[in-house]
Amino acid sequence: MKKTMIFFLLVIGMRVAHAQGHLSSEKNRTSVGLGVGLPYGAIGLRLGTNIATGANLFGGVGYMVSGIGYNIGLRKDFDSERASQFYMTGMYGTNAAIKVVGLPEYDQVYIGATFGLGIKVNSRKNEGNYWDMGMLIPVRSSEYNADENRASTDPRVTSFTRASPVLITVGYNFTM
Repeated sequence: MKKTMIFFLLVIGMRVAHAQGHLSSEKNRTSVGLGVGLPYGAIGLRLGTNIATGANLFGGVGYMVSGIGYNIGLRKDFDSERASQFYMTGMYGTNAAIKVVGLPEYDQVYIGATFGLGIKVNSRKNEGNYWDMGMLIPVRSSEYNADENRASTDPRVTSFTRASPVLITVGYNFTM
């Protein structure tokens, strides 16, 4: 599954190579965003710069329920004549957390790769600004999976919610 997803994202990325016509996708543009989701460190900030037209290198940092969340990654924007643009992304950093009230031995954040797809909605009023909405699929570590299973079967834990296999991200980004 993981190899298939990586192959799919690489093939799509190689097929897209020309300009989008949106200020937010132009080479050497930098943006800062506020949002929720892994590109924003869970709940936090995202800083991105376009290293090429349609290729955004970013880093995010924020609050994750058991500590600091962070990610670094790359987003590829697809061509569009409309205000909205489809994108794909890949990142590495925190992609899971466990928090059990009263049992601090479970409280931890976990790192790994995450891949996703989404839509940028470029502002017509403030050119260069955009909304970012996407779905992410984290590749969770074996350490996380083991800790999640241990916490869910621990008789001291009265209520435990397993992590979703698909995550959502939403944020607003301002051009600098």
